[in-house]
Amino acid sequence: MIGGGPAGLERYGWDSEWQQVRAQLELPDSRTGRVGTVGRGHCVVLGGDGEVIAASDSQRSQAAVSPTVGDWVLFSEDPSGSVVIDTVLERRTAIERRDPAITVTKQTLAANVDVVGVLVGLDLPPNAARIERFLVLAADSGAEPMIVLSKGDLLDEPGRRQVRREVAALAPGADIIETSATAGWGLDDLRRAVAPQRTLVALGPSGVGKSTLLNALVGAPVLAVGEVRGPDRAGRHTTVRRELVLLPGGGVLIDTPGLRAVSLWEADLALDEVFSEIAGRAGDCRFRDCTHRSEPGCAVQQAVQAGDVDADRLERYQRLWDELAQQSEARAERLRLQSRGRRGVKRRRRVRRRS
Repeated sequence: MIGGGPAGLERYGWDSEWQQVRAQLELPDSRTGRVGTVGRGHCVVLGGDGEVIAASDSQRSQAAVSPTVGDWVLFSEDPSGSVVIDTVLERRTAIERRDPAITVTKQTLAANVDVVGVLVGLDLPPNAARIERFLVLAADSGAEPMIVLSKGDLLDEPGRRQVRREVAALAPGADIIETSATAGWGLDDLRRAVAPQRTLVALGPSGVGKSTLLNALVGAPVLAVGEVRGPDRAGRHTTVRRELVLLPGGGVLIDTPGLRAVSLWEADLALDEVFSEIAGRAGDCRFRDCTHRSEPGCAVQQAVQAGDVDADRLERYQRLWDELAQQSEARAERLRLQSRGRRGVKRRRRVRRRS
């Protein structure tokens, strides 16, 4: 890990509020650190004394949640001398998506993030649906969403202005920073966004230039960089795990593997926040459960006809809304079946054998 800036735990984002939380826990013999990477059954914990490897599986941890990158944890040595995590401090923010596995559960990608940088490569036309999905993920985390336009040197100035206008329409109110890791511009703007004791996580598909940009910010090749293939400009997953990296002068960066698919997790409020021009009109619809498709008296459809709401954007909103609704139904059905299974277990009657 590359250092510089604040000393001790402060360089990783520790502050007085975290100290107050720590003081309320009755674990005087535990040390404090921040999770830098997570492996199978263990994680690397960073602290004032350097790095330690700690057991992180649920059986060894007393926490209600498994540690993830960005978590603040308390750890100690057990009688055998192994380092174990005693507890995970309550998260301020969390990047959560639906786990790509079959079961309907959530997966936490990173914790205690201040800024979520949604990277958009300027080597391809912006993918509106993908950007909106990442923005909902960011808004749902509780952190500050930001659009980072990468590979800016591959597009001329008029082209960059056009992309900026398109992206701004998808992300009302979000800061947009144009960058070029190759040419070196835009990096100071990003560094200011990750001021000392703030954490930025980079999200985006493979090939968008996350690792290249973060290496430029750090000033050293600390993250693997892969080639981008063919006309689709798709990249290989050179980042295979989430990793916390210190920024010289202060600030923390979290790199993530490229996400081919991002399924949202219980992000209804965040969805309405990102699509505020649609959600703001939904209250005027005649029916409370209006889907904004063919119901009479739909205020949203009226706004589409008047040109105040983009029809394509409404369609993307509806797809995301349907996805969340189906997820909610699947979770409810799963819980119902589990509950019925517990209640419906029949005990075998003991049959007395006649002697």
